[in-house]
Amino acid sequence: MPSQAPPIAGPLSTNGRFIVDANGSRVRLAGVNWYGAHEDLGVAPGLDRTHRSDLARTLVLHGFNSARLPFSLWMTEQTSGVPDQYLAANPDLSGATPMQVYDACVEALTGAGLIVIPNCHMLDAGWCCSTDDGNGLWYNDRWPAAKFLAAWQDMAGRYKSNPLVAGMDIMNEPRRARVGWRVRTPTWGTGGKTDIAAMYTQVGNLIHQINPDPLIICEGLNYAADLTAVARHPVRLERPGKVVYSLHDYSWFHPRGQSRAAYFDQMNQAGGYLLGEQHDGVDGLAPLWIGEFGNGTRSLANFGLAPSSQGGAADATVWWNNFEAWLADADVDWCWWALNPTQPKGTIPVTNQHRSNWGDPEPWGLLAPDWRGVANPRVLDILKSMIPPRTGPGVG
Repeated sequence: MPSQAPPIAGPLSTNGRFIVDANGSRVRLAGVNWYGAHEDLGVAPGLDRTHRSDLARTLVLHGFNSARLPFSLWMTEQTSGVPDQYLAANPDLSGATPMQVYDACVEALTGAGLIVIPNCHMLDAGWCCSTDDGNGLWYNDRWPAAKFLAAWQDMAGRYKSNPLVAGMDIMNEPRRARVGWRVRTPTWGTGGKTDIAAMYTQVGNLIHQINPDPLIICEGLNYAADLTAVARHPVRLERPGKVVYSLHDYSWFHPRGQSRAAYFDQMNQAGGYLLGEQHDGVDGLAPLWIGEFGNGTRSLANFGLAPSSQGGAADATVWWNNFEAWLADADVDWCWWALNPTQPKGTIPVTNQHRSNWGDPEPWGLLAPDWRGVANPRVLDILKSMIPPRTGPGVG
């Protein structure tokens, strides 16, 4: 059994390209996404299979230091209790609302020493993400921007006394969305009603008025795949040293059969350039967090550890080999999608297209279907090997 890492000395801040603790030592976020609270039922899967505290201890046992917890604005406003069947392994939560269940999960995770990063994944309840779901901006026809701002102010206040809620991932995968009769495309630094950077600035400052400590995590445009405009229009908060940028990366973000050199070029142009030398000698402009990446865990072929056939497995292998090499070279922070071995009930907003039933297998999950064991120990070993930081203050 690996020894537990020493407690993280908060609050976290940034030093050039690194996230650092209160002592100035690097903290490399290496975590998992525990998803589902943003979907149709407002509750994350797993609570019917294992106690939340046992799940938190499992993450610590395997060496992770953080968890990203998606939510929806819809979830935050529900006043009815979650049906007991979804909380079967957590009977003390019987009658709790979705937000109370979310609070209990945050408490369990941070109680085990894990950093928790709330993420507004959706406005409406449902599966993410699609260009047709009407959730690509921080407002839509059902949720005005004021509700989004108020929800983040509430999050800041409710976790103010918990220093391990150390980052706020403001909005998931900005993308085109239909609002009214118009299709609007998110922009960066342009001003106006689609300026994502201006929204991050406003929300970050509002959060810091209530709690000055959390990192403000700003995802790129085009499904969190594009941070190119940050070079011209960085997010500048009233409280310095708190901005972290985020990319997501999956195999379909890249051409099939992409060469290693071309992959590195694409990632560095998309956001890796933020890690380069700054003119004043400080390493990098800002930290970069890969808030989502993942692959099918049921087959080692997806990781280049077994023969792969033509098609999807071969594409996944090429992407993974490129991603793993780039991650090692760039030494960035990361969060695997997903912890879940089972899915929630999921429907695409607006179109009402069915995506999943409660309990459906999640082929990218790290855990076994019972939410206690490990789906594929060799895959977990790969992720464990990626956890230790290679560079940064206090490393080595």
